[in-house]
Amino acid sequence: MRRPLLRSAHRAGTCPALPKEANVTITRVARRPARRPARRPITIAVHCLLMGAVSIAAVAGAPAFAQAAAAQAPDSALKRFDVPAGPLAAALNRLADQANVLLSVPGATTAGKSTSGVHGSYTVNGAFSALLGGTGLHAVLQDDGSYSLVPISTDADNQLPIVTVVAPASAARAEAEALNPPTTVGSKIPLAQREIPQSVSVITQQQIQAQNASTLADVMRYAPGIEVLPVSSNTNSYIARGFPITTFQLDGVPTALNSSSVGAPDEDISMYDRVEVLRGPAGLFNGFGGDGGTINMVRKRAPSTFQASAAVSVGNYADHREELDIGGPLNQAGTLRGRLVAAQHDRHMMQDGTWQRDQQVYGTLEADLTSTTTARIGASYTKQFGHVMYGLPMSTEYTPVTVPRSLFLGADWNYVQLEKSSEFVEVEQKLPADWRAKVAYNHVQYSQFAQYGIPNSYVDPVTMIGNPYSLSYADKNSQNALDVNVSGPFKLLGREHKLTLGASYLNQRDRSYEFLINPASGLDTFGDFTASILDNSIYSDAFAGGPQSNYTTTSNQYSLYGNARISILDPLTLVLGGQATWWNSTVTPEADPYYNYFGTVYSHASSKPKFTPFVGLVYDINDTYTAYASYTSIYKPQVSYNTFDGQILKPVTGSQYEVGIKGEYFGGKLNTALALFQIDESNRAFGDPDHANFYIASGKARSQGVELSASGELLPGLTVQTGYTYVNVHSLDSSLTTGGNFSWQPKHQFKAWANYQLPGQWHKWNIGGGALVQSSMYSLDSGHHDVAGGYAIFNAQVGYQISKNLSATVSGTNILNRKYWSAVELGNGNYYGNPAQVLFTLRAKI
Repeated sequence: MRRPLLRSAHRAGTCPALPKEANVTITRVARRPARRPARRPITIAVHCLLMGAVSIAAVAGAPAFAQAAAAQAPDSALKRFDVPAGPLAAALNRLADQANVLLSVPGATTAGKSTSGVHGSYTVNGAFSALLGGTGLHAVLQDDGSYSLVPISTDADNQLPIVTVVAPASAARAEAEALNPPTTVGSKIPLAQREIPQSVSVITQQQIQAQNASTLADVMRYAPGIEVLPVSSNTNSYIARGFPITTFQLDGVPTALNSSSVGAPDEDISMYDRVEVLRGPAGLFNGFGGDGGTINMVRKRAPSTFQASAAVSVGNYADHREELDIGGPLNQAGTLRGRLVAAQHDRHMMQDGTWQRDQQVYGTLEADLTSTTTARIGASYTKQFGHVMYGLPMSTEYTPVTVPRSLFLGADWNYVQLEKSSEFVEVEQKLPADWRAKVAYNHVQYSQFAQYGIPNSYVDPVTMIGNPYSLSYADKNSQNALDVNVSGPFKLLGREHKLTLGASYLNQRDRSYEFLINPASGLDTFGDFTASILDNSIYSDAFAGGPQSNYTTTSNQYSLYGNARISILDPLTLVLGGQATWWNSTVTPEADPYYNYFGTVYSHASSKPKFTPFVGLVYDINDTYTAYASYTSIYKPQVSYNTFDGQILKPVTGSQYEVGIKGEYFGGKLNTALALFQIDESNRAFGDPDHANFYIASGKARSQGVELSASGELLPGLTVQTGYTYVNVHSLDSSLTTGGNFSWQPKHQFKAWANYQLPGQWHKWNIGGGALVQSSMYSLDSGHHDVAGGYAIFNAQVGYQISKNLSATVSGTNILNRKYWSAVELGNGNYYGNPAQVLFTLRAKI
């Protein structure tokens, strides 16, 4: 309602009529100048705004207006501003319009003043500061969420009283939090990265859009210390510090990979606001804490003010993607809010004739049930399907088979499909003494189906003769996760501390199917015949009526956890935490041997409470640097691996020691971190050398390394996200020479992305670029090294702000068209990295 009032005043030169019942008290009046100048548009707007607030209050209720304005004004998110140089009055009017805020300005205050304008991404407070630089004026935030303009200093006769406003955060802090937001991935309460005694990174929505990322893998490729390894056409394994990440979170609630899967679906990222990454063991709040880390995907929330955006992208490989995002208040008081996000992505893959389509829709509602109670509900649906290729085989010389990237190897009927749906409910309650309680429930369902003609290993590199076979499998997985926690401050020995207590439950039921060739067809089942893998007609899809290998895995885990942040001294905090976990898992095969072809046997395993402790120290050296040290334990059941006698493998156990130093520069706009770590683990699963398709739990491994990272604004307009990781992972026993398989992260990995908003007359342009550089990596299996060489990949983008609501971007990935291996592994195939790709994107915002 506010902006129509402004525009009406400009058109008519007068204010809209106020309702008779309106009541307004003006507590501060500017001294009237001796000679009244002609009324400028901004002066009219100021007069109308002072009285217009009353008309809004009369329609919607004064409390509702104050609530909506206050929710909007101190917004910590960055907004795009495009205000040209010129008279200050006109510039202020334009800025207030773009920020969608109320601005109260006495007419004489801006008379004769001009500004150099403001261009780029700022918070509202930051935009006012930039616009008013050198004018002797500053904007102050009022209690009702509007802004007033007052002189910084002037003569006593004309001085206006300065209003002192206590805002939720300073403009500088708000900008810093937009660049490096607080994270909950290492705690249940939002903390700055320097307060967490572990290595964490946050990939913000601003970074996601700057890099034109559309999938989770796109986001993770630039996350420091993370290796993205394809394990199929639409799933990836994420490696940190040499170990796989098997624990994920949705808004902080633990979820898990399918028990029959080794990779995570590469879903569209449109429904997520940001991605938080914790590197290293993550068992404190994550149930089965993996040794590699955890990834927290934070869903988009319903906004308190109306907003809408749409994006359309087109590129080579017939790539086109469309995205719509709209949300805002659904009632006049703003106590009910909603958001809807939808995306579709069609593209061809690098191999001739291959294609994939991704679809996603997400909706959420958020309601203020009372002044202290907020509830959220939501649902999402994702579907992926396409004609794709399985990975390339190994040669008989234990090297990947080298073929043109565009060559398709497989069957004409290759097909994959994945459907994922999720529903969630979350209630947050404010309690006395700054305590909060939160209950969150997630339900997730996966349904996967795939059938491939697979070249298999090993292939003669000269004749291309190998042992190809056909594969068809399906998987249905459902998960129910519940997390309840309370957190808040408490006082002990004259100091204030923070405590978090909670409980979680995760149930997973996974139904796995593998279909084999019908013997009546007379065709081979496992590819024991030899043929040229270049002949795509050799594969059979005669799965109907054939034998199957079907079984169901059901697992439950129950956890109680606690975390205390104890303030020992002003600069020193002791973090004590722990989790007690119970779990059980049952594997139930089909009773009919025809549908239990591989002879899977019934098995059940459970554990008494297992306690996994966490200890950390955080020491603030000064306002810039924080040193920390931490100890983390590892406890990870291996419900997907069975021994020859039908038992589930013993859980992986181990520990991590980490020390480091973190820095905050420019008021927190730039974050840096240096970490040293060592991880030891035992009971790693490796293949039983005497019994194929079964495992033994006796592998021991150690990971040691160093990480350096930086994120945020390095210079005005220049944002960076960069990291270097050195990891040395090695076996502590002979398991890797007797049948084990260990996918190793490269020893050296460097990632960098930078985006620069050009200054001055070039302010509508921004340029960006990135580099992915790493040394060689390999998979070690039965004493054989499967090596993939190192590579350096470069990306670039150029953007232009066509208008305040429309922008265009041209981006290129692998711009030098480097041919390289993104994954080399005997069991899951070898995958080339994508060739050069160019994408043009139009993005509109309201």
